[in-house]
Amino acid sequence: MPEGDRDPALSEALSQTTPLMRQYHAIKQQVPNALLMFRLGDFYELFYEDAITAARELEITLTARNKEKGQAIPMCGVPYHAAEGYLARLIQKGYRVAVCDQMEEAGPGKKLVKREVTRVVTPGTATESSLLRSHENNYLAAVCRNGTRAGIAHVDISTGEFRATELDVSDMNAALENLNVREVLVAESVKDVPGLRTALEDWIFSLDYADRALREHFHLLTLDGCGLGGRTLAVSAAGAILHYLRDTQKSALDHLDRPSFYDRSDAMILDAVTVRNLELLEPLFAGETRESTLIHVLDQTCTGMGGRMLRARLLRPCLQLDEIEARLDAVQAALGATIARSETRKLLANVLDLERLLAKLTLGTAGPRELLAFGRSLALVPKLKQQIGAFEAERTRAIAARLDDIPELRDRILNAIAEEPPVNLADGGTIRSGYHAALDELRDLSRNSRQYIAQIELRERARTGIQSLKVRFNNVFGYYIEISKANLQHAPADYERKQTLVNAERFTTPELKELESKVLDAEDKMLTLEREIFQELRLFAAEHAARIRQTAAGVAELDVTCALAQVAAENRYVRPALPLLVRYGLSPGGIR
Repeated sequence: MPEGDRDPALSEALSQTTPLMRQYHAIKQQVPNALLMFRLGDFYELFYEDAITAARELEITLTARNKEKGQAIPMCGVPYHAAEGYLARLIQKGYRVAVCDQMEEAGPGKKLVKREVTRVVTPGTATESSLLRSHENNYLAAVCRNGTRAGIAHVDISTGEFRATELDVSDMNAALENLNVREVLVAESVKDVPGLRTALEDWIFSLDYADRALREHFHLLTLDGCGLGGRTLAVSAAGAILHYLRDTQKSALDHLDRPSFYDRSDAMILDAVTVRNLELLEPLFAGETRESTLIHVLDQTCTGMGGRMLRARLLRPCLQLDEIEARLDAVQAALGATIARSETRKLLANVLDLERLLAKLTLGTAGPRELLAFGRSLALVPKLKQQIGAFEAERTRAIAARLDDIPELRDRILNAIAEEPPVNLADGGTIRSGYHAALDELRDLSRNSRQYIAQIELRERARTGIQSLKVRFNNVFGYYIEISKANLQHAPADYERKQTLVNAERFTTPELKELESKVLDAEDKMLTLEREIFQELRLFAAEHAARIRQTAAGVAELDVTCALAQVAAENRYVRPALPLLVRYGLSPGGIR
Protein backbone atom coordinates (compact mmCIF):
# COMPACT_ATOMS: atom_id res chain seq x y z
CA MET A 1 0.00 0.00 0.00
CA PRO A 2 1.52 3.37 -0.93
CA GLU A 3 2.71 5.39 2.02
CA GLY A 4 0.75 8.42 0.88
CA ASP A 5 -2.52 6.62 1.53
CA ARG A 6 -1.89 6.53 5.29
CA ASP A 7 -2.52 9.02 8.05
CA PRO A 8 0.57 11.29 8.17
CA ALA A 9 0.29 11.33 11.98
CA LEU A 10 0.91 7.60 12.07
CA SER A 11 4.68 7.89 12.29
CA GLU A 12 4.40 9.81 15.54
CA ALA A 13 2.32 7.03 17.06
CA LEU A 14 4.63 4.24 15.90
CA SER A 15 7.38 3.91 18.42
CA GLN A 16 8.36 1.14 20.76
CA THR A 17 7.40 3.29 23.73
CA THR A 18 4.04 4.74 22.67
CA PRO A 19 0.82 3.37 24.22
CA LEU A 20 -0.32 2.24 20.76
CA MET A 21 2.70 0.03 20.16
CA ARG A 22 2.65 -1.28 23.72
CA GLN A 23 -0.95 -2.30 23.02
CA TYR A 24 0.13 -3.93 19.76
CA HIS A 25 2.89 -5.96 21.42
CA ALA A 26 0.55 -7.13 24.21
CA ILE A 27 -2.00 -8.36 21.66
CA LYS A 28 0.65 -9.95 19.47
CA GLN A 29 1.78 -12.04 22.45
CA GLN A 30 -1.71 -13.58 22.55
CA VAL A 31 -1.36 -14.89 18.97
CA PRO A 32 2.37 -15.48 18.44
CA ASN A 33 1.85 -18.06 15.68
CA ALA A 34 -0.50 -15.97 13.55
CA LEU A 35 -0.13 -12.92 11.33
CA LEU A 36 -1.77 -10.07 13.23
CA MET A 37 -3.99 -7.68 11.24
CA PHE A 38 -4.18 -4.67 13.59
CA ARG A 39 -7.01 -2.20 12.94
CA LEU A 40 -5.86 1.43 12.77
CA GLY A 41 -8.62 3.70 11.51
CA ASP A 42 -9.46 2.73 7.95
CA PHE A 43 -6.64 0.20 7.62
CA TYR A 44 -5.55 -3.15 8.96
CA GLU A 45 -1.82 -2.79 9.59
CA LEU A 46 0.81 -5.52 9.97
CA PHE A 47 4.17 -4.87 11.64
CA TYR A 48 7.66 -6.37 11.90
CA GLU A 49 8.02 -9.97 10.61
CA ASP A 50 4.27 -10.18 9.95
CA ALA A 51 4.56 -7.20 7.61
CA ILE A 52 7.51 -8.70 5.75
CA THR A 53 5.64 -11.96 5.24
CA ALA A 54 2.34 -10.34 4.24
CA ALA A 55 3.98 -7.87 1.84
CA ARG A 56 5.73 -10.75 0.09
CA GLU A 57 2.71 -13.03 -0.13
CA LEU A 58 0.19 -10.32 -1.01
CA GLU A 59 2.56 -8.42 -3.29
CA ILE A 60 1.91 -5.10 -1.59
CA THR A 61 4.32 -2.35 -0.62
CA LEU A 62 6.45 -2.84 2.48
CA THR A 63 7.20 0.46 4.22
CA ALA A 64 9.00 1.48 7.38
CA ARG A 65 8.38 4.27 9.89
CA ASN A 66 10.59 6.06 12.40
CA LYS A 67 13.72 5.57 10.29
CA GLU A 68 15.01 8.94 11.41
CA LYS A 69 14.85 7.84 15.05
CA GLY A 70 16.79 4.67 14.42
CA GLN A 71 13.71 2.57 15.24
CA ALA A 72 12.57 1.54 11.78
CA ILE A 73 9.39 -0.53 12.02
CA PRO A 74 8.56 -2.61 8.91
CA MET A 75 4.86 -2.31 8.13
CA CYS A 76 2.26 -2.84 5.46
CA GLY A 77 -1.47 -2.40 5.43
CA VAL A 78 -4.72 -3.03 3.58
CA PRO A 79 -7.98 -1.02 3.60
CA TYR A 80 -10.42 -2.52 6.09
CA HIS A 81 -13.25 -2.60 3.52
CA ALA A 82 -11.14 -4.81 1.23
CA ALA A 83 -9.54 -6.92 3.96
CA GLU A 84 -11.49 -10.13 3.27
CA GLY A 85 -9.88 -10.55 -0.14
CA TYR A 86 -6.37 -10.20 1.29
CA LEU A 87 -7.28 -12.47 4.19
CA ALA A 88 -8.48 -15.14 1.77
CA ARG A 89 -5.18 -15.08 -0.11
CA LEU A 90 -3.17 -15.56 3.08
CA ILE A 91 -5.37 -18.44 4.25
CA GLN A 92 -5.13 -20.15 0.87
CA LYS A 93 -1.36 -20.02 1.24
CA GLY A 94 -1.62 -21.84 4.57
CA TYR A 95 -1.16 -18.95 7.02
CA ARG A 96 -3.06 -18.36 10.26
CA VAL A 97 -4.35 -14.79 10.56
CA ALA A 98 -5.55 -13.03 13.71
CA VAL A 99 -7.93 -10.11 13.14
CA CYS A 100 -7.70 -7.37 15.78
CA ASP A 101 -10.55 -4.84 15.70
CA GLN A 102 -11.30 -1.56 17.44
CA MET A 103 -13.92 -2.27 20.12
CA GLU A 104 -14.93 1.38 20.61
CA GLU A 105 -15.16 4.53 18.56
CA ALA A 106 -12.35 7.06 18.60
CA GLY A 107 -13.41 10.39 20.04
CA PRO A 108 -12.13 13.75 21.27
CA GLY A 109 -9.63 13.32 24.07
CA LYS A 110 -9.41 9.55 23.59
CA LYS A 111 -5.81 8.80 22.69
CA LEU A 112 -6.03 4.99 22.66
CA VAL A 113 -9.12 2.96 21.81
CA LYS A 114 -9.70 -0.55 23.11
CA ARG A 115 -8.71 -3.32 20.67
CA GLU A 116 -9.22 -7.08 20.81
CA VAL A 117 -8.60 -10.12 18.65
CA THR A 118 -12.09 -10.89 17.35
CA ARG A 119 -11.20 -14.02 15.37
CA VAL A 120 -8.31 -16.17 14.28
CA VAL A 121 -8.79 -17.55 10.78
CA THR A 122 -6.93 -20.71 9.75
CA PRO A 123 -7.25 -23.00 6.71
CA GLY A 124 -9.39 -25.41 8.71
CA THR A 125 -11.64 -22.82 10.39
CA ALA A 126 -12.55 -20.59 7.45
CA THR A 127 -16.20 -19.61 7.04
CA GLU A 128 -15.88 -16.77 4.52
CA SER A 129 -17.50 -17.53 1.16
CA SER A 130 -14.32 -16.48 -0.65
CA LEU A 131 -12.43 -19.28 1.12
CA LEU A 132 -14.91 -22.10 0.55
CA ARG A 133 -16.24 -24.16 -2.33
CA SER A 134 -19.99 -24.51 -2.08
CA HIS A 135 -20.11 -28.22 -3.01
CA GLU A 136 -17.14 -29.25 -0.84
CA ASN A 137 -16.62 -29.51 2.90
CA ASN A 138 -13.80 -27.66 4.61
CA TYR A 139 -12.58 -30.08 7.25
CA LEU A 140 -10.46 -29.45 10.30
CA ALA A 141 -9.21 -32.72 11.83
CA ALA A 142 -7.50 -33.74 15.05
CA VAL A 143 -5.45 -36.88 15.62
CA CYS A 144 -4.80 -38.61 18.96
CA ARG A 145 -2.49 -41.63 18.94
CA ASN A 146 -1.76 -44.40 21.43
CA GLY A 147 0.41 -47.25 20.29
CA THR A 148 -1.04 -48.89 17.18
CA ARG A 149 -4.43 -47.17 17.49
CA ALA A 150 -5.50 -43.62 16.62
CA GLY A 151 -8.53 -41.46 17.11
CA ILE A 152 -9.55 -39.01 14.38
CA ALA A 153 -12.17 -36.30 14.80
CA HIS A 154 -13.18 -33.92 12.05
CA VAL A 155 -15.38 -30.86 11.91
CA ASP A 156 -16.61 -28.52 9.22
CA ILE A 157 -17.17 -25.31 11.15
CA SER A 158 -18.96 -23.81 8.14
CA THR A 159 -21.74 -26.44 8.39
CA GLY A 160 -21.54 -27.74 11.97
CA GLU A 161 -20.75 -31.36 11.00
CA PHE A 162 -18.71 -32.97 13.82
CA ARG A 163 -17.71 -36.67 13.75
CA ALA A 164 -15.07 -38.96 15.22
CA THR A 165 -13.74 -42.48 14.71
CA GLU A 166 -10.98 -44.84 15.79
CA LEU A 167 -8.74 -46.94 13.57
CA ASP A 168 -5.32 -48.52 13.19
CA VAL A 169 -2.44 -46.10 12.87
CA SER A 170 -1.63 -47.73 9.52
CA ASP A 171 -4.97 -46.48 8.17
CA MET A 172 -4.68 -42.96 9.62
CA ASN A 173 -3.05 -41.17 6.70
CA ALA A 174 -5.44 -42.71 4.17
CA ALA A 175 -8.42 -41.63 6.29
CA LEU A 176 -7.16 -38.04 6.46
CA GLU A 177 -6.50 -38.01 2.73
CA ASN A 178 -9.98 -39.37 2.00
CA LEU A 179 -11.52 -36.55 4.04
CA ASN A 180 -9.31 -34.03 2.20
CA VAL A 181 -8.73 -32.14 5.47
CA ARG A 182 -7.36 -28.59 5.25
CA GLU A 183 -5.66 -28.58 8.65
CA VAL A 184 -4.72 -31.28 11.19
CA LEU A 185 -4.36 -30.71 14.93
CA VAL A 186 -1.76 -32.87 16.65
CA ALA A 187 -0.03 -33.00 20.01
CA GLU A 188 3.42 -31.42 20.06
CA SER A 189 4.94 -34.85 20.67
CA VAL A 190 3.44 -36.27 17.43
CA LYS A 191 5.56 -35.69 14.33
CA ASP A 192 4.54 -38.05 11.51
CA VAL A 193 1.13 -36.68 10.49
CA PRO A 194 0.85 -35.41 6.89
CA GLY A 195 -0.68 -32.19 5.64
CA LEU A 196 -0.84 -28.77 7.27
CA ARG A 197 -0.10 -29.56 10.92
CA THR A 198 -0.97 -27.32 13.85
CA ALA A 199 0.73 -28.48 17.03
CA LEU A 200 -1.07 -28.06 20.36
CA GLU A 201 0.17 -28.73 23.86
CA ASP A 202 -0.13 -32.40 24.81
CA TRP A 203 -2.48 -31.77 27.77
CA ILE A 204 -5.17 -30.53 25.37
CA PHE A 205 -5.51 -34.13 24.15
CA SER A 206 -5.92 -35.57 27.66
CA LEU A 207 -9.06 -37.68 28.12
CA ASP A 208 -10.28 -35.98 31.30
CA TYR A 209 -10.06 -32.51 29.80
CA ALA A 210 -11.63 -33.54 26.48
CA ASP A 211 -14.50 -35.46 28.11
CA ARG A 212 -15.35 -32.60 30.45
CA ALA A 213 -15.11 -29.93 27.72
CA LEU A 214 -17.41 -31.85 25.35
CA ARG A 215 -20.01 -32.64 28.02
CA GLU A 216 -20.11 -29.06 29.27
CA HIS A 217 -20.36 -27.52 25.80
CA PHE A 218 -23.13 -29.83 24.57
CA HIS A 219 -24.90 -30.00 27.96
CA LEU A 220 -24.55 -33.77 28.29
CA LEU A 221 -24.22 -35.99 31.36
CA THR A 222 -22.35 -38.58 29.34
CA LEU A 223 -21.01 -39.03 25.80
CA ASP A 224 -22.58 -42.48 25.49
CA GLY A 225 -25.50 -41.10 23.48
CA CYS A 226 -23.02 -39.83 20.87
CA GLY A 227 -21.57 -43.32 20.49
CA LEU A 228 -18.35 -42.16 22.17
CA GLY A 229 -18.61 -44.21 25.35
CA GLY A 230 -15.34 -46.06 25.81
CA ARG A 231 -13.88 -44.47 22.66
CA THR A 232 -11.11 -42.70 24.52
CA LEU A 233 -8.96 -41.76 21.52
CA ALA A 234 -11.94 -40.42 19.57
CA VAL A 235 -13.04 -38.38 22.60
CA SER A 236 -9.55 -36.92 23.04
CA ALA A 237 -9.38 -35.90 19.37
CA ALA A 238 -12.87 -34.35 19.49
CA GLY A 239 -12.01 -32.44 22.67
CA ALA A 240 -8.90 -31.00 21.03
CA ILE A 241 -10.99 -29.73 18.12
CA LEU A 242 -13.47 -28.04 20.47
CA HIS A 243 -10.60 -26.41 22.38
CA TYR A 244 -9.06 -25.09 19.15
CA LEU A 245 -12.36 -23.71 17.86
CA ARG A 246 -13.01 -21.90 21.12
CA ASP A 247 -9.52 -20.44 21.01
CA THR A 248 -9.74 -19.23 17.41
CA GLN A 249 -13.36 -18.21 16.92
CA LYS A 250 -13.90 -16.04 20.01
CA SER A 251 -17.65 -16.63 19.69
CA ALA A 252 -20.43 -19.08 20.42
CA LEU A 253 -20.33 -22.45 18.65
CA ASP A 254 -24.00 -23.27 19.07
CA HIS A 255 -24.35 -24.47 15.48
CA LEU A 256 -22.05 -27.45 15.97
CA ASP A 257 -23.58 -30.92 15.93
CA ARG A 258 -22.84 -33.14 18.89
CA PRO A 259 -19.78 -35.20 17.97
CA SER A 260 -20.99 -38.58 16.70
CA PHE A 261 -18.94 -41.73 16.40
CA TYR A 262 -18.85 -43.49 13.05
CA ASP A 263 -17.29 -46.79 12.05
CA ARG A 264 -15.41 -46.59 8.78
CA SER A 265 -16.64 -50.09 7.93
CA ASP A 266 -20.21 -48.75 7.73
CA ALA A 267 -19.31 -47.48 4.26
CA MET A 268 -17.10 -48.77 1.49
CA ILE A 269 -13.55 -47.61 2.15
CA LEU A 270 -12.03 -46.01 -0.90
CA ASP A 271 -8.40 -45.03 -0.66
CA ALA A 272 -6.97 -42.08 -2.55
CA VAL A 273 -5.59 -44.28 -5.34
CA THR A 274 -8.99 -45.86 -5.96
CA VAL A 275 -10.75 -42.50 -5.96
CA ARG A 276 -8.24 -41.23 -8.49
CA ASN A 277 -8.32 -44.35 -10.72
CA LEU A 278 -12.12 -44.38 -10.78
CA GLU A 279 -12.11 -40.66 -11.70
CA LEU A 280 -14.74 -39.94 -9.09
CA LEU A 281 -13.69 -36.33 -8.56
CA GLU A 282 -10.73 -35.53 -10.78
CA PRO A 283 -9.62 -36.80 -14.22
CA LEU A 284 -6.97 -39.50 -14.18
CA PHE A 285 -4.70 -37.98 -16.80
CA ALA A 286 -3.27 -34.50 -16.98
CA GLY A 287 -4.91 -32.32 -19.59
CA GLU A 288 -8.32 -33.99 -19.31
CA THR A 289 -11.32 -31.92 -18.23
CA ARG A 290 -13.61 -32.67 -15.31
CA GLU A 291 -16.23 -33.79 -17.81
CA SER A 292 -14.71 -37.25 -17.60
CA THR A 293 -15.39 -37.53 -13.85
CA LEU A 294 -18.35 -39.18 -12.17
CA ILE A 295 -19.08 -36.10 -10.06
CA HIS A 296 -19.45 -34.02 -13.23
CA VAL A 297 -21.96 -36.47 -14.68
CA LEU A 298 -24.06 -36.84 -11.52
CA ASP A 299 -23.90 -33.46 -9.83
CA GLN A 300 -26.93 -31.49 -10.94
CA THR A 301 -27.69 -30.41 -7.40
CA CYS A 302 -29.09 -26.93 -6.93
CA THR A 303 -27.72 -26.19 -3.44
CA GLY A 304 -24.35 -26.34 -1.76
CA MET A 305 -25.87 -28.63 0.88
CA GLY A 306 -26.96 -31.12 -1.75
CA GLY A 307 -23.63 -30.93 -3.56
CA ARG A 308 -21.73 -31.77 -0.38
CA MET A 309 -24.03 -34.70 0.42
CA LEU A 310 -23.65 -36.15 -3.08
CA ARG A 311 -19.87 -35.81 -2.87
CA ALA A 312 -19.84 -37.56 0.53
CA ARG A 313 -21.94 -40.43 -0.84
CA LEU A 314 -19.55 -40.91 -3.74
CA LEU A 315 -16.50 -40.99 -1.48
CA ARG A 316 -18.13 -43.22 1.15
CA PRO A 317 -20.55 -45.49 -0.72
CA CYS A 318 -23.28 -47.09 1.40
CA LEU A 319 -23.11 -50.85 2.02
CA GLN A 320 -26.59 -51.33 3.52
CA LEU A 321 -29.00 -52.84 1.00
CA ASP A 322 -32.13 -51.51 2.76
CA GLU A 323 -30.73 -47.97 2.76
CA ILE A 324 -29.69 -48.20 -0.90
CA GLU A 325 -33.15 -49.45 -1.91
CA ALA A 326 -34.83 -46.62 0.04
CA ARG A 327 -32.72 -44.05 -1.78
CA LEU A 328 -33.48 -45.65 -5.14
CA ASP A 329 -37.22 -45.69 -4.32
CA ALA A 330 -37.04 -41.93 -3.75
CA VAL A 331 -35.15 -41.32 -7.01
CA GLN A 332 -37.63 -43.47 -8.94
CA ALA A 333 -40.58 -41.57 -7.46
CA ALA A 334 -38.99 -38.23 -8.40
CA LEU A 335 -38.21 -39.56 -11.88
CA GLY A 336 -41.87 -40.40 -12.44
CA ALA A 337 -43.18 -37.04 -11.18
CA THR A 338 -41.72 -34.91 -13.97
CA ILE A 339 -43.62 -31.67 -13.34
CA ALA A 340 -43.27 -31.82 -9.55
CA ARG A 341 -39.55 -32.56 -9.91
CA SER A 342 -39.07 -29.57 -12.20
CA GLU A 343 -40.94 -27.23 -9.85
CA THR A 344 -39.05 -28.59 -6.85
CA ARG A 345 -35.71 -27.94 -8.52
CA LYS A 346 -36.78 -24.37 -9.36
CA LEU A 347 -37.54 -23.81 -5.68
CA LEU A 348 -34.29 -25.45 -4.57
CA ALA A 349 -32.32 -23.08 -6.81
CA ASN A 350 -33.54 -20.21 -4.62
CA VAL A 351 -32.71 -21.87 -1.29
CA LEU A 352 -29.41 -20.62 0.03
CA ASP A 353 -26.95 -22.73 1.99
CA LEU A 354 -28.77 -23.00 5.33
CA GLU A 355 -25.92 -24.90 6.97
CA ARG A 356 -23.30 -22.29 6.22
CA LEU A 357 -25.65 -19.37 6.85
CA LEU A 358 -26.42 -20.81 10.30
CA ALA A 359 -22.71 -21.07 11.02
CA LYS A 360 -22.13 -17.44 10.04
CA LEU A 361 -25.07 -16.29 12.16
CA THR A 362 -23.79 -18.22 15.17
CA LEU A 363 -20.22 -17.02 14.72
CA GLY A 364 -21.37 -13.42 14.26
CA THR A 365 -19.99 -12.99 10.72
CA ALA A 366 -23.29 -12.87 8.80
CA GLY A 367 -24.39 -9.54 7.35
CA PRO A 368 -27.89 -8.09 6.84
CA ARG A 369 -28.31 -9.50 3.33
CA GLU A 370 -27.35 -12.98 4.49
CA LEU A 371 -29.87 -12.88 7.33
CA LEU A 372 -32.60 -11.78 4.92
CA ALA A 373 -31.63 -14.55 2.49
CA PHE A 374 -31.88 -16.98 5.39
CA GLY A 375 -35.44 -15.88 6.15
CA ARG A 376 -36.45 -16.01 2.50
CA SER A 377 -35.01 -19.52 2.18
CA LEU A 378 -37.08 -20.69 5.16
CA ALA A 379 -40.13 -19.16 3.48
CA LEU A 380 -39.68 -21.60 0.56
CA VAL A 381 -39.86 -24.70 2.76
CA PRO A 382 -43.70 -24.98 2.80
CA LYS A 383 -43.72 -24.81 -1.01
CA LEU A 384 -41.10 -27.57 -1.15
CA LYS A 385 -43.20 -29.77 1.11
CA GLN A 386 -46.21 -29.18 -1.11
CA GLN A 387 -44.34 -30.16 -4.27
CA ILE A 388 -42.79 -33.36 -2.94
CA GLY A 389 -46.19 -34.57 -1.87
CA ALA A 390 -46.37 -35.82 -5.46
CA PHE A 391 -43.38 -38.14 -4.89
CA GLU A 392 -44.89 -41.48 -3.91
CA ALA A 393 -42.09 -42.95 -1.82
CA GLU A 394 -41.67 -43.61 1.87
CA ARG A 395 -38.28 -41.92 1.85
CA THR A 396 -39.58 -38.66 0.38
CA ARG A 397 -42.38 -38.63 2.95
CA ALA A 398 -39.72 -38.96 5.63
CA ILE A 399 -37.82 -36.06 4.04
CA ALA A 400 -40.95 -33.92 4.04
CA ALA A 401 -41.43 -34.62 7.74
CA ARG A 402 -37.95 -33.25 8.45
CA LEU A 403 -38.58 -29.95 6.64
CA ASP A 404 -39.41 -27.28 9.19
CA ASP A 405 -39.85 -23.69 8.07
CA ILE A 406 -39.62 -22.50 11.71
CA PRO A 407 -42.36 -19.87 11.24
CA GLU A 408 -41.55 -17.88 14.39
CA LEU A 409 -37.98 -17.33 13.17
CA ARG A 410 -38.89 -16.86 9.50
CA ASP A 411 -41.56 -14.23 10.24
CA ARG A 412 -39.39 -12.35 12.70
CA ILE A 413 -36.56 -12.05 10.17
CA LEU A 414 -38.78 -11.05 7.27
CA ASN A 415 -40.66 -8.50 9.38
CA ALA A 416 -37.47 -6.97 10.74
CA ILE A 417 -35.01 -6.80 7.84
CA ALA A 418 -35.47 -4.17 5.12
CA GLU A 419 -36.45 -5.27 1.63
CA GLU A 420 -33.04 -4.20 0.27
CA PRO A 421 -30.64 -4.09 3.23
CA PRO A 422 -27.04 -2.85 2.98
CA VAL A 423 -24.09 -5.22 2.69
CA ASN A 424 -22.67 -4.04 6.02
CA LEU A 425 -24.57 -3.37 9.21
CA ALA A 426 -22.52 -0.22 9.79
CA ASP A 427 -23.98 1.35 6.64
CA GLY A 428 -27.39 1.72 8.32
CA GLY A 429 -30.83 0.97 6.92
CA THR A 430 -30.84 -2.71 7.92
CA ILE A 431 -34.07 -2.71 9.91
CA ARG A 432 -37.40 -2.25 8.14
CA SER A 433 -39.44 0.89 8.87
CA GLY A 434 -42.37 0.15 11.14
CA TYR A 435 -40.63 -2.68 12.99
CA HIS A 436 -39.28 -0.71 15.95
CA ALA A 437 -40.98 2.47 17.18
CA ALA A 438 -37.89 4.06 18.77
CA LEU A 439 -35.84 3.47 15.63
CA ASP A 440 -38.59 4.99 13.47
CA GLU A 441 -38.64 8.05 15.69
CA LEU A 442 -34.88 8.51 15.33
CA ARG A 443 -35.09 8.12 11.57
CA ASP A 444 -37.92 10.59 11.36
CA LEU A 445 -35.92 13.04 13.42
CA SER A 446 -32.80 12.62 11.31
CA ARG A 447 -34.63 12.93 7.99
CA ASN A 448 -36.95 15.77 8.99
CA SER A 449 -34.81 17.89 11.31
CA ARG A 450 -34.95 20.86 8.89
CA GLN A 451 -38.72 20.66 8.84
CA TYR A 452 -38.83 20.61 12.65
CA ILE A 453 -36.54 23.65 12.80
CA ALA A 454 -38.76 25.51 10.32
CA GLN A 455 -41.81 24.69 12.42
CA ILE A 456 -40.09 25.99 15.57
CA GLU A 457 -39.03 29.14 13.75
CA LEU A 458 -42.59 29.87 12.55
CA ARG A 459 -44.04 29.20 15.99
CA GLU A 460 -41.50 31.41 17.79
CA ARG A 461 -42.02 34.26 15.30
CA ALA A 462 -45.74 34.12 15.97
CA ARG A 463 -45.17 33.89 19.72
CA THR A 464 -42.71 36.81 19.94
CA GLY A 465 -43.93 38.93 17.07
CA ILE A 466 -40.32 39.12 15.81
CA GLN A 467 -40.55 38.38 12.07
CA SER A 468 -36.77 38.47 11.64
CA LEU A 469 -36.22 35.73 14.27
CA LYS A 470 -34.12 32.87 12.91
CA VAL A 471 -33.40 29.35 14.10
CA ARG A 472 -30.01 28.19 12.82
CA PHE A 473 -27.22 25.67 13.41
CA ASN A 474 -23.43 25.72 13.38
CA ASN A 475 -20.82 23.15 14.42
CA VAL A 476 -19.56 25.23 17.34
CA PHE A 477 -22.75 26.35 19.06
CA GLY A 478 -25.24 23.84 17.73
CA TYR A 479 -28.87 25.00 17.32
CA TYR A 480 -29.74 28.54 18.37
CA ILE A 481 -32.37 31.27 18.04
CA GLU A 482 -30.98 34.54 16.70
CA ILE A 483 -32.65 37.90 17.50
CA SER A 484 -31.40 41.28 16.32
CA LYS A 485 -30.41 43.89 18.93
CA ALA A 486 -33.38 46.01 17.90
CA ASN A 487 -35.81 43.27 18.96
CA LEU A 488 -34.15 42.11 22.16
CA GLN A 489 -36.91 43.67 24.29
CA HIS A 490 -39.34 41.15 22.80
CA ALA A 491 -37.28 38.10 23.75
CA PRO A 492 -39.30 35.86 26.12
CA ALA A 493 -38.05 35.34 29.65
CA ASP A 494 -37.58 31.58 29.09
CA TYR A 495 -34.94 32.19 26.39
CA GLU A 496 -31.40 31.36 27.61
CA ARG A 497 -28.63 33.60 26.28
CA LYS A 498 -26.03 31.55 24.37
CA GLN A 499 -23.83 34.04 22.47
CA THR A 500 -23.54 37.78 21.99
CA LEU A 501 -22.77 39.21 18.57
CA VAL A 502 -22.28 42.80 17.42
CA ASN A 503 -25.78 43.17 16.01
CA ALA A 504 -27.61 40.22 17.52
CA GLU A 505 -28.01 37.84 20.43
CA ARG A 506 -28.26 34.10 20.19
CA PHE A 507 -30.47 32.10 22.54
CA THR A 508 -31.52 28.57 23.25
CA THR A 509 -34.52 26.94 24.89
CA PRO A 510 -35.08 23.58 26.62
CA GLU A 511 -36.98 22.42 23.52
CA LEU A 512 -34.11 23.42 21.21
CA LYS A 513 -31.57 21.76 23.50
CA GLU A 514 -33.56 18.54 23.44
CA LEU A 515 -33.93 18.68 19.65
CA GLU A 516 -30.22 19.36 19.23
CA SER A 517 -29.32 16.43 21.42
CA LYS A 518 -31.67 14.13 19.53
CA VAL A 519 -30.60 15.22 16.06
CA LEU A 520 -26.88 15.13 16.75
CA ASP A 521 -27.10 11.75 18.44
CA ALA A 522 -29.72 10.27 16.12
CA GLU A 523 -27.26 8.80 13.63
CA ASP A 524 -25.16 7.07 16.28
CA LYS A 525 -28.23 5.94 18.16
CA MET A 526 -29.79 4.54 14.99
CA LEU A 527 -26.73 2.43 14.24
CA THR A 528 -26.50 1.27 17.84
CA LEU A 529 -30.16 0.33 17.91
CA GLU A 530 -29.92 -1.48 14.58
CA ARG A 531 -26.94 -3.46 15.88
CA GLU A 532 -28.91 -4.42 19.00
CA ILE A 533 -31.93 -5.55 16.96
CA PHE A 534 -29.72 -7.47 14.54
CA GLN A 535 -27.90 -9.13 17.43
CA GLU A 536 -31.24 -10.19 18.94
CA LEU A 537 -32.26 -11.72 15.62
CA ARG A 538 -28.94 -13.52 15.31
CA LEU A 539 -29.21 -14.99 18.81
CA PHE A 540 -32.83 -15.97 18.19
CA ALA A 541 -31.71 -17.87 15.09
CA ALA A 542 -28.96 -19.61 17.07
CA GLU A 543 -31.57 -20.82 19.56
CA HIS A 544 -33.19 -22.76 16.71
CA ALA A 545 -29.94 -24.33 15.49
CA ALA A 546 -31.11 -27.94 15.91
CA ARG A 547 -34.29 -27.36 13.87
CA ILE A 548 -32.34 -25.49 11.20
CA ARG A 549 -29.80 -28.32 10.88
CA GLN A 550 -32.64 -30.82 10.55
CA THR A 551 -34.24 -28.78 7.78
CA ALA A 552 -30.90 -28.30 6.03
CA ALA A 553 -30.30 -32.07 6.03
CA GLY A 554 -33.76 -32.65 4.57
CA VAL A 555 -33.22 -30.04 1.86
CA ALA A 556 -29.85 -31.59 1.00
CA GLU A 557 -31.29 -35.08 0.59
CA LEU A 558 -34.23 -33.78 -1.42
CA ASP A 559 -31.77 -31.95 -3.67
CA VAL A 560 -29.65 -35.07 -4.21
CA THR A 561 -32.75 -37.16 -4.93
CA CYS A 562 -34.07 -34.72 -7.53
CA ALA A 563 -30.63 -34.25 -9.09
CA LEU A 564 -30.13 -37.99 -9.59
CA ALA A 565 -33.66 -38.31 -11.00
CA GLN A 566 -32.89 -35.48 -13.42
CA VAL A 567 -29.66 -37.19 -14.52
CA ALA A 568 -31.54 -40.47 -14.97
CA ALA A 569 -34.21 -38.76 -17.09
CA GLU A 570 -31.68 -36.99 -19.32
CA ASN A 571 -29.42 -40.02 -19.81
CA ARG A 572 -32.16 -42.68 -19.81
CA TYR A 573 -30.65 -44.53 -16.89
CA VAL A 574 -32.57 -47.49 -15.45
CA ARG A 575 -32.74 -48.66 -11.87
CA PRO A 576 -30.23 -51.39 -10.99
CA ALA A 577 -31.72 -54.69 -9.80
CA LEU A 578 -29.74 -54.85 -6.58
CA PRO A 579 -31.28 -58.14 -5.28
CA LEU A 580 -29.43 -59.85 -8.13
CA LEU A 581 -26.17 -58.58 -6.67
CA VAL A 582 -26.67 -60.25 -3.29
CA ARG A 583 -24.98 -63.36 -4.61
CA TYR A 584 -21.88 -61.22 -5.16
CA GLY A 585 -21.69 -60.19 -1.54
CA LEU A 586 -24.24 -57.42 -1.00
CA SER A 587 -26.78 -58.22 1.71
CA PRO A 588 -29.30 -56.30 3.83
CA GLY A 589 -26.67 -56.24 6.56
CA GLY A 590 -23.86 -55.06 4.28
CA ILE A 591 -20.96 -56.73 2.48
CA ARG A 592 -20.43 -60.38 3.45
